[in-house]
Amino acid sequence: MLAPAALLLGIFFFVPLAGLLSLSLLDPEPTFLHYQEFLGDPTNWIILARTFELATKVTLICLLLGYPLAFWIVSARTWVAGALLLAVVLPFFTSYLVRTYAWMVLLGRFGLINQLLMALGLTERPLDLMYNEFSVLIAMVYILLPYTVLVLISVMKGIPSSLTRAAASLGASPVQNFWRVFFPLSAPGVIAAGLLVFVFALGFYITPALLGGPNTMLLPMLIDSQVNRTLNWPLAAAAATVLLAIALVLYAISNYFVDTERLLGSQQGTAQSVVPRVRRRTSAYVRFVDLVTATVRALGRGVRFPGVLTASYERSAVGGMVLRGCSLVLVIFLIAPVLIIVPISFSSSRFLEFPPPGVSLQWYQAYFASDTWVSATWQSLWVGIATALVSLAIGSAAAMALVRGSSRMRRIGYQLLLAPLIVPSIISAVALYFLFARLQLINTSLALVIAHSTGCVPLVVLIVAASLQAQNIRLEHAAASLGASRIVTIWRIVLPLIRPALIVAGFFAFLGSFDDVVLSLYMSGPDTMTLPVRMWSGIREEITPTIAAVSSLLIAFSVCIYAGVEAVRQAGERRSKLSVAVNNEGA
Repeated sequence: MLAPAALLLGIFFFVPLAGLLSLSLLDPEPTFLHYQEFLGDPTNWIILARTFELATKVTLICLLLGYPLAFWIVSARTWVAGALLLAVVLPFFTSYLVRTYAWMVLLGRFGLINQLLMALGLTERPLDLMYNEFSVLIAMVYILLPYTVLVLISVMKGIPSSLTRAAASLGASPVQNFWRVFFPLSAPGVIAAGLLVFVFALGFYITPALLGGPNTMLLPMLIDSQVNRTLNWPLAAAAATVLLAIALVLYAISNYFVDTERLLGSQQGTAQSVVPRVRRRTSAYVRFVDLVTATVRALGRGVRFPGVLTASYERSAVGGMVLRGCSLVLVIFLIAPVLIIVPISFSSSRFLEFPPPGVSLQWYQAYFASDTWVSATWQSLWVGIATALVSLAIGSAAAMALVRGSSRMRRIGYQLLLAPLIVPSIISAVALYFLFARLQLINTSLALVIAHSTGCVPLVVLIVAASLQAQNIRLEHAAASLGASRIVTIWRIVLPLIRPALIVAGFFAFLGSFDDVVLSLYMSGPDTMTLPVRMWSGIREEITPTIAAVSSLLIAFSVCIYAGVEAVRQAGERRSKLSVAVNNEGA
């Protein structure tokens, strides 16, 4: 069951990466000349340092903003937590290009932010908020903040509330309770979220290319320039290999702090492994906190921090207001850029203006009347459906093999299957481009489906494996004891139980393919242009409200698809619970 995933990723992920490495080392004989050329250029070192600096800034800002929001979601009431979580995940259901385009609208010289600043009298003329590091930084934080919050939530929910209550009952102050109990236990989540965001930020290409200027050239943009402009493929391969090595080292560090096998291991094993690991690696940190706490006490006895644990959060009105206020600002920050696109799409103006001077459907008419836009939409739909079906079949089988296999297979297999999510997309795209160019598969739908599937299969594995881990394995043992073969057990027992997870996994695989930009830019051509590639060309050549109309349609499409998937998933869960109850009653 693991063979299809191994073949797909082995041939179309690991082999292209090996080809990328060989291209950087052969000319045609073994040589380090390309690495000497890359590392010997001072300009490349400046670009590399700028890439690291920007990724560090994005990571720190995401952690500082995401931690309080994640805590409020964990400690808030059910309906409040649900609303906040919806605001966090809403950007995931919006096209990557749409989110970047939204910030182009907000930060433009006549965008909403400049209009607001001039209306308040804070500035007399529009500020240059775009095509600089500021615009790239704020857009990258906006895109990566949900990842930070979701990782922190997953860790915070695993911290037993009895520990903080016990510390409070023993006389610990809110500050001590947080710094000595809660934060050290959430430290693995902070480290994992930080390194994950840092790795993602290192590989950003689309956002810096659209919002950045001449002084914001990053390493992924340099790689793309070497491939498409100077056609220096060996030098591009050397630069991509350097970026790949950095990403793999950072992933190894994150795996040291937070064992990735926990995601597929039992919950008991998770609970037993986290606390000792945190205790070993936070003893020096706790001593440092003792010093900070003593310093704060020396500065004044009246110092109080905002409530950060559930008990102190309820007792501290000021702390609760500060936490809620900051979190609400973050919620507005996450939602506003997406919602601002919709009214602009109905503008009667021929330019981007907010608020629109009038209401018109001219930009929707322009979209549906354009053969280029419509054909690109159908291309994305067909490729997305094919990718979802392929990824669902291969990823589900791999998830079953990993969850029900040996611990060694699970550990090794999971590390290999997770690799496409860790490697920056620009590296995967360049590596596949070199391979498919030799095979003459560029500008074919097959190349798009294969490329998208390599990135969507790991998503399916994660979702399906989590659902399998939650199922009662004794039902499968009972079916086997009654003479059912392994195939019959999977078809009649396992698949019906995990049907809701399969639906969600298929949805995310389709959305990942439909929204992909970087891989599609390298794999597509004039005959296979997808909708994101068409939007990319439109944004770079001429920013018109037609892009806003397409973006609004994509938002509505994603929300409708998600609502349908959620309805089917909930219905499947009710049927599964009813089936289990009937089986238990019969037994």
